[in-house]
Amino acid sequence: MISILLVDDEPLANRQMRALLAAFPEVEITGVAESLAEARACLAARMPEVVFLDVEMPGGTAFSLLPEIDESTQVVFVTAHERHAVEAFAVAAVDYLVKPVAPERLAETLRRLTASSGDNAAAHKDEAAGEIEAEAVDDAAAADPRLEVTLRNSRQKTVIRVAEICWIESLRNYTRVALHSPPRLLVFRRRLGEWLADLPEETFARVSRSEVIHLALVSGTEWTARGDTVVFFGSGVEPLTLGRVSTLRLSALLDEGDL
Repeated sequence: MISILLVDDEPLANRQMRALLAAFPEVEITGVAESLAEARACLAARMPEVVFLDVEMPGGTAFSLLPEIDESTQVVFVTAHERHAVEAFAVAAVDYLVKPVAPERLAETLRRLTASSGDNAAAHKDEAAGEIEAEAVDDAAAADPRLEVTLRNSRQKTVIRVAEICWIESLRNYTRVALHSPPRLLVFRRRLGEWLADLPEETFARVSRSEVIHLALVSGTEWTARGDTVVFFGSGVEPLTLGRVSTLRLSALLDEGDL
């Protein structure tokens, strides 16, 4: 069961979200807040596993509420405006929903939430294992390099294997990174250029100013009706959607090799 707090200053929006979430038996709505003050009171009474946040609230924005939300609590932004998307992902929001929220889009968000809750424990195990292995650098470690990188909270770091990076997307001073084994999507306080300096050029390709792909892990591609391309990286891994120019670049790179 996933406990969720709804924060939106529009009563109608809260009723609509409650109605949409009612279709998912794995969800429990623990509270509804129509102001930042009500949201703070709800958080103090019971910290939920997920907070659905409207960005623009009377007297401020939802971003001012983030310091009072536990690091273990997932955040989903819900708003009528797309302009906050980059900032939302920069603070490691699980997803960003634009009103009116479509049921199938909400279902995708809940899938991500379920995956994230299961991956957090695995990520902590990977981090502990990486710290132990880092104490002894040998030939095996050199053949399977690891990077110690900072998550959105500058005090928190994690160790990841270069080989498990599927794709990287730039978000200004941050980057979203899709990993496999186990599949997970993380946001790091790291610029795209810093990643490129540490990644082998023969296996990682920059297909646009904001996207880097691990060519060997591409499992398939699929055209969309809008002319974009969805790139897949195996079961459970978040796919990456590319525009037309990035698609042409990726196609050329895949054609050059034996992938």
